[in-house]
Amino acid sequence: MNMKTVETSVESPLFYGGDGLQETKVRRMRTLMDERGLDAILFIKHDAVRWITGFYAKGYRPFIEIEYLALLINKGPVILGTALSGERARAISRSRADEVVQLGSRSTWAGTVEDILTLHGLTKGRIGFDFLTHDLDRELQNRLPKAEFVDASALWTDATKIKEPEEIALIRQALAITQDGMRVALETIRRPDAPREIDVAAAAEYEMRLAGSEMTPFITNVASGPNAAIFERLATERRINDGDMVIVDLGCVYRGYTGDFARGTVRGKASRAQKRLYRAAWLAQQEAIHAIRPGVTCASIDKIARDVLIQEGYGNYTMPWASGHQLGYGLHGAPVIAPGVQDVLMPGMVINIEPAACTPDQPEVGGVEIEDTVLVTENGYEMLTSFPYDEDLLS
Repeated sequence: MNMKTVETSVESPLFYGGDGLQETKVRRMRTLMDERGLDAILFIKHDAVRWITGFYAKGYRPFIEIEYLALLINKGPVILGTALSGERARAISRSRADEVVQLGSRSTWAGTVEDILTLHGLTKGRIGFDFLTHDLDRELQNRLPKAEFVDASALWTDATKIKEPEEIALIRQALAITQDGMRVALETIRRPDAPREIDVAAAAEYEMRLAGSEMTPFITNVASGPNAAIFERLATERRINDGDMVIVDLGCVYRGYTGDFARGTVRGKASRAQKRLYRAAWLAQQEAIHAIRPGVTCASIDKIARDVLIQEGYGNYTMPWASGHQLGYGLHGAPVIAPGVQDVLMPGMVINIEPAACTPDQPEVGGVEIEDTVLVTENGYEMLTSFPYDEDLLS
């Protein structure tokens, strides 16, 4: 096992939230491990690896590659492993892990984990994990038959759903950057040359990168006309014409934290049907937001939004998945604002409310999504986004 401490590291991790916040996150995770009787926890997902080590993993969002692991030993070190050849120096220099392991091919990972757990006397320990491939799970069970491996995805949710003040400040900045991108997107939509959807996406992404965004956490969504009617999830080469309803859903990442929000508009003059659709989604969102306070269930907030859309005549046009989601280090964090989710809202949660309604049987109308970010406070909520709605569509 090729392991090295990082005591000589002099560089800060890239796009880093600071040592104080990093220590708070590790301390928070250790507290939850104590509560659940876990001796260690193994992270495979890139956002979790970065969250616990500060290391900006190559390929960090929006796709998943099995190239890293982070192992947090309760009452012991934070260990970062990388399988990429030649990356050990970067991992040592730009992480806050206590030890760095050079991993081989995935077939050898189980042996490396066994060596680490053996070194720390945990061959009979209770080990949590966020994600395991079938082959890695089977090999770990074979090598460590007396250890207990436990799905710790719920622990990850509990560690990340309540935000520290420093995290909220980073989310505010991420949202400010995203709102800059939205301003440019809407300006581009109204260009006289009928821009393509990808022109709008490129202009918004460029503005966000200039403002400090690390990357886009999802494919920038600009859907116009019939694409909005089916809620197409990426920008295409279609030109945005007068009379087209447009959905713009943008995201950025700032020091690991996500900004995400959406607006709808119409290029040119809106029809009565488009105004009616937009207003219904706006009313659904506003009613849901006004009900946010500690102790209310996620399902009840979702129901409020859906009930408004039903009352407005759009019950068959709503999105079945959810009316919102947690926002923070990842994108669609749990618990989501969706039917059947009985988790209660708590102070410090940051949630997005985004009821949408699309009319695939009426492509001339289109679709709308209006999304804002809200902080749950001790007595209610605070809006974290402040971008104006389309007054013409609300008139």
